[in-house]
Amino acid sequence: MNNLVSKFKQQIVLLICCFSFITAAAQPETLSENAEISVLTCGTANEMHTLFGHTALRIKDVDQNLDVVYNWGMFDFRTPNFLAKFVKGNLLYYLDIDSSDDFLYNYTVDNREVVEQVLNLSSTEKSKIWVEINRQLKGNDRYYTYGFIRNNCTTKVVDVLNKSVEKPLSADFPSNNHSYRYILNEGLDHHYFEKLGINLLFGYSTNKTADLMFLPIKLKDGITFNKNILKSEQIINKIDNTNTKSSLNSIYTLWVIVVIALIGIFNKKCILIYFFITAIFSLFLVAVSVYSNHAELQFNALILFFNPLFFIGLVMKNKKILILAILLTAISLVFMGLELILVAAPLIVLNLGYIMVLFLRRNEQIVPLQTLKK
Repeated sequence: MNNLVSKFKQQIVLLICCFSFITAAAQPETLSENAEISVLTCGTANEMHTLFGHTALRIKDVDQNLDVVYNWGMFDFRTPNFLAKFVKGNLLYYLDIDSSDDFLYNYTVDNREVVEQVLNLSSTEKSKIWVEINRQLKGNDRYYTYGFIRNNCTTKVVDVLNKSVEKPLSADFPSNNHSYRYILNEGLDHHYFEKLGINLLFGYSTNKTADLMFLPIKLKDGITFNKNILKSEQIINKIDNTNTKSSLNSIYTLWVIVVIALIGIFNKKCILIYFFITAIFSLFLVAVSVYSNHAELQFNALILFFNPLFFIGLVMKNKKILILAILLTAISLVFMGLELILVAAPLIVLNLGYIMVLFLRRNEQIVPLQTLKK
């Protein structure tokens, strides 16, 4: 039975690939004067890969009975070692083509909004875009190595537009003049724990001011800001807003967990267990930083903030190591950035609380050692 299901899935995938190939091969060589090119900005969903929405390019040419969507956000979950490749930074995404009806139907089923911005382009600009995307679709450029910020479905659309239009889109507009981390956090207001996870993993480079449009909503804002390129805008897929957000997926839930964790702050075993956990987490961040090619995962200040020297110093009963650990923690606060501090505030307070007790434990005149051993 399992073999039958597996073969059926393979046939479905083969049919989809064949459809894409036939569709690509059947495209007209040129667009008519009445052709329209628009950017589609798709809303978010609850799956991790949909939290920031999606960007695609629609080309509609009524004169040639053409209405298709070019989508740079395709990937295959069945790729061997998918997660490892994703973290490493060598996972291949690819460009695919679909009919507009099929593309929009999927977003209707998922209850995700789609905003269409028709671009004000000359015939020459339309022709350049048409030639470029079909060149990519039929060539080696169809596949690309995904990057969190600098190589994704949105930046690919920006690249095609800026390569083809007379006046490239500017990334310098008010809602984009923030750090990468700020912009990422802005899109995760109702997904606190996902926001926390991203902030814990991302390093110093995301504290820099954004110099490109890398999220769907920012490209949408950028097109609106660069008024000369916007012809019209409309919502072509409206959504039902009755969905409620989980009240547990908030910073308040983490604060409750932190308060519970602070109960054992004066217990020697709890202190040792806590710093063992933070040591493991710090080493995990080191491993991710060394393993990954993603620039966003490098130079993470939390490696120092949760550094394993606290655990080592406790086990070895070495005050000098503990002093060094405290110094590294203090230095890390300088490089964290306000955005990370605000998002990870409960964990920062928890860690500083345990460090403070550890410090006081080494000054017996302030807090008697026997009190901490109880």
